[in-house]
Amino acid sequence: MAAAAPQSNARWLHGPASDLLLGAGLVYLPLLFLLVLAGPTVQTWIPFGIMPILALLFSTPHLGATLLRVYERGEDRSRYRYFAIHATIFIALAFLLGLYVPIVGSVMVTIYLTVVPWHFTGQNYGITLIFLRRRGVEVDRLTKRLIYTSFISTYLMALLALHGRAPSADYAPLQVAGTVYRFLGLGIPPQIQLVAFVLLAIVFSAALLTAWLRLRQKAPLRDLLPGGAVVLTQSVWYVLPILVALLLPHRLGPFAASNHAYTFMWVSFAHGIQYLWITTYYARRQKPPTAQPRFLGKALLAGAAIYGFPILVLAPNALGEVPYYGGLFLMISGALNVHHVLLDSAIWKLRDGRIADILIRARSEDATPVAPSSGRRWPRGVVWASGVVAVVLTLFGTFEYEYGFVRAAARGDLERLEVAGARLSSIGRDDANLRASIGLMQAERGDAARAMQSFERSLELFPTVYAWLNVGVLRESGGDVEGALAAYDEAMALEPNNVDALFYSGRAHLVQEDLWRARALLAEAARAAPERADIRETLQLAWKSKGSSDMVVHPGLVGRRP
Repeated sequence: MAAAAPQSNARWLHGPASDLLLGAGLVYLPLLFLLVLAGPTVQTWIPFGIMPILALLFSTPHLGATLLRVYERGEDRSRYRYFAIHATIFIALAFLLGLYVPIVGSVMVTIYLTVVPWHFTGQNYGITLIFLRRRGVEVDRLTKRLIYTSFISTYLMALLALHGRAPSADYAPLQVAGTVYRFLGLGIPPQIQLVAFVLLAIVFSAALLTAWLRLRQKAPLRDLLPGGAVVLTQSVWYVLPILVALLLPHRLGPFAASNHAYTFMWVSFAHGIQYLWITTYYARRQKPPTAQPRFLGKALLAGAAIYGFPILVLAPNALGEVPYYGGLFLMISGALNVHHVLLDSAIWKLRDGRIADILIRARSEDATPVAPSSGRRWPRGVVWASGVVAVVLTLFGTFEYEYGFVRAAARGDLERLEVAGARLSSIGRDDANLRASIGLMQAERGDAARAMQSFERSLELFPTVYAWLNVGVLRESGGDVEGALAAYDEAMALEPNNVDALFYSGRAHLVQEDLWRARALLAEAARAAPERADIRETLQLAWKSKGSSDMVVHPGLVGRRP
């Protein structure tokens, strides 16, 4: 027997359009459609480099909304004391240790990337139940378990893809490549992946169909469609990319491996919008209520606050060792999001009477006045100040990185690159790739001394094959062949099969008349890149040579800007 229908104004939180687009996540569908039809154009107009500004609008406030929910009122701090204090201290200590012990940081990053799809899935499951129960739809225990099973199966699909032998760690809001950390995937073999995908797809389809048929017996179609829209969103986020990867030999644009990070950033924004859709409604129903603009502003500053001063204090030119783009931002974001998931799991339980009254029964919180906090006001001032600092740093740093580095490097504007380097360094965001690009342009203009300084600074921030090779080239051009060989060895230690490292080292050994070593390195380079005529010609020269190093020409700079 169906439950009594609720009043029409209680069926929606904000209204039909906003609930379906924002709450159900349908706003992502036109975005995905646009990425399929005109992905390169979209990425030209909205490049990955300016995504931090969009994250500031959607993702940062969604973190801040949770912080306000837990820490703003004394009764909530007491109620969630274990998570608000003890778990927070543990995560903070793990974060600090991870900055100095890369394996600890890698574990935290792996945990974060693993719980991201779980967190998104849990939110979608909760929103589905809210839509159903606000419409008076009876969801018995078996039906609820079936709905839950359908959502869990999609999460397990994402987990399989994430932890495969060729992990897809880029299908997440943060990139691990190019940092001091690595994703510690389980390395699930493709054969097991495929069988598991098929089984999970069967479970997903069976559970969803059975739940739909049971609900259809109790409620009209119009009461089921909003919840169905959330299921559609969940499927598009996690099931569709896997199906495309399995069924299409050449993946559609947004689902190609090279576009994983870009596409998932939009998924992350849609999730953040969902979260703000819920929390703004809840804030209006709390006592005392908070108006939506004020709540969003506080959420933005609270979310940004935990980035502000830590980024400055823990930068390499201050107390830290890990550069901003080399892992500091990744670690801060990973730790904060793990903290967010823990808090979120504690504060949004629909079986909690207060939560259910507001989100399901459309009631306001008990009118009993909340006692004002008797604590000092200066901590809040520090929080808001840190938030303002973080907002300014994000806007300024994002602009400088995209326009002062990426676009200036593309047009060969050394002067603009040097300005960007100074500015980014002053806010704790000096970057290894930026310094290497400056070094390359300086060397191309004949300023070898300054170029060497730039490459050495790049290596201090984050060692790369690219920088070590160019250090070797500059040393070799200056007559220091032994120093060049040491640099090439460092490059091969980072990437043993790098063709340029093998080739340049082989040529340098040929200069040193170490023919056996030169031939071995050049032969390995030729096997790795048989299409390169310069490697083949140098290998032939090595086999013909009897030690006349004067026949060898010093290599040129590695002409690739990061």
